Amino acid sequence: MEEGVNVFSIKDLENFSGIKAHTIRIWEKRYKVLEPDRTDSNIRTYNETELKKILNVAYLNRNGLKISKIAQFSEDELTQKVMSVSSQNLNPDQNFQPGKILMSAIRFNEFQFREALEPFVRQYGIEDAYIRYYGPLLEKSRILWQTGSLSRAQEQFVRNTIRQVMVVEDNNFKLPNARPRASVAMINTNDNLSDNNFLFYKYALKNRGFDVIFTGGILPASEVIEIHKIKSFEYLVVNLNGFDFASKRIGYFSSIGKSLLIKKIILTDYPPINEKKMPENILVTRNPEDFRKTISTLK
Repeated sequence: MEEGVNVFSIKDLENFSGIKAHTIRIWEKRYKVLEPDRTDSNIRTYNETELKKILNVAYLNRNGLKISKIAQFSEDELTQKVMSVSSQNLNPDQNFQPGKILMSAIRFNEFQFREALEPFVRQYGIEDAYIRYYGPLLEKSRILWQTGSLSRAQEQFVRNTIRQVMVVEDNNFKLPNARPRASVAMINTNDNLSDNNFLFYKYALKNRGFDVIFTGGILPASEVIEIHKIKSFEYLVVNLNGFDFASKRIGYFSSIGKSLLIKKIILTDYPPINEKKMPENILVTRNPEDFRKTISTLK
């Protein structure tokens, strides 16, 4: 896919990056982070280079850098900083070499790539394999795409192959004969790129004996009420995965939880820079490992 061929709207950038459109506009005006083209009707349009840039900016911001600092970076400095921060977040297992494993994916060799992935499941089980290896591989491939080292097709190949492994493990899961601990509904509100994490969350819940309502795909927040009309549930898992977890959105889910008598609402993939005080019925998790620890405390 050639740079600049695709055209994206500001809503597309919001969906990919998790940064609200109004925040992107502020960053454009105040910090000149992006310079969109305009249609004849004055609507902003962005190319793939700008999409990658906003993803890099969002990544650094979520990892603690202020936008005023990020805006001062040149294109090369921005790329180098993203690579540096991502390297610090890599799996501490010294024997794990994501670059070597990704070589087969770069060549679109699904057999070799799956052959490299499956031993982790056999040795550690799907949960530990995802946390220790698959998750970091997904992060590495996304960063390589954002910094121009992988094409979009290659990054999608990695993501979808790992997704296939997760789906197989989920389909092979044998539901226990015992009565489920409680019902949990899951809703992904805005991020296709986090689908694999959501599949992991589903598996982790099922593995702990919960009855899981999982529709797949992206749904508006209002669908929580529609799901509850058909089948009630005691817990709700929500992927907002946004840069700014707006207080009104958190308040909205908190209110829904109280009106539907939901015990707890778990927000997943919550950015580490957000330290807002949450309502009592809201729990936040940062990553798959954090999620696994949190659900182990549920009754």
